[in-house]
Amino acid sequence: MTMKLQFIFVIGLLCVAFNLAADSNRIEHDKGVYAKEEKLKALYQSMAPAIAKARRTYPRAKAKFLTGLGQGEYFFVVTRLRDKNGAEEQVFVSVSEIKDGNIHGYIYNEIQNVSGYEFRQRYSFPESQVFDWVITKPNGEQLGNYIGKFLKAKQ
Repeated sequence: MTMKLQFIFVIGLLCVAFNLAADSNRIEHDKGVYAKEEKLKALYQSMAPAIAKARRTYPRAKAKFLTGLGQGEYFFVVTRLRDKNGAEEQVFVSVSEIKDGNIHGYIYNEIQNVSGYEFRQRYSFPESQVFDWVITKPNGEQLGNYIGKFLKAKQ
């Protein structure tokens, strides 16, 4: 099967249920899931309620970020990268700025499947491409992380 017929989907963050290290803002190393087109569609459908909740609550998280997070708090969003071969990978982006409907930050995952991207690469994308969000606190508490919590509950 060709690359165009077989979508390879890496959900590194989701496999670890978006676990973030409690003692820092670092994301735990992730494991990839490779899914063909049919499985990918089913996975996207199963995550739809969690994505909807994340998108519905994103404006509050954005407002909190824009007014200033507390000391030791960090804001991540989840988006999907796609390369020229049609491969996708879902990643965290550590947010540095939100301006004019775009998120600016740094890819915060070791890239496993898509070409042309790398860990800590500067990356910008439209807010419409946010699938989830996470605010980490110094004590390890997380706000948001709806897809991760959903997938963890499914395990």
